[in-house]
Amino acid sequence: MAEIQKPIPFDQLNAKPPLTARPRVSDDIQQVLALLSGFDGQQRKLVGVSQSGTLYVTSPPVKGVVNFPAVGASYDWQGDNIECSEVLVMNDPANTGKVWVNKDAAAAPDVGQPLDSGDWLRWTIKNLKELHIHIVTDTEKVILVYCY
Repeated sequence: MAEIQKPIPFDQLNAKPPLTARPRVSDDIQQVLALLSGFDGQQRKLVGVSQSGTLYVTSPPVKGVVNFPAVGASYDWQGDNIECSEVLVMNDPANTGKVWVNKDAAAAPDVGQPLDSGDWLRWTIKNLKELHIHIVTDTEKVILVYCY
């Protein structure tokens, strides 16, 4: 059996008695701990479940909303240097043309994910500068929501 070299602190887990240095953990318990926890890039957190065992699934808080129109036909847009965790991109429902969305490369017709009028997508990204949008038709709009 493996020994945990450093106790795993979970503030949300009311362990009795509290975890102390070097507890012994079997392989199957290690796998269960890995499945019941997540890592947000800075710390490990427990996955939340209801009493019936249903997982709680949430989205991060909204950081900002941007609505922008194309300034000319075949308009290209790249996000600013803003840290985020998730984006929602929507082709405005009033639009008639396609919007193309790509990550880490320029978007263009047949390059990236196409969105028809009213279509939307949600991606996990670390910075808005990773996001590239191509609006085919002049003056048509994109709605962008980005989260912490």
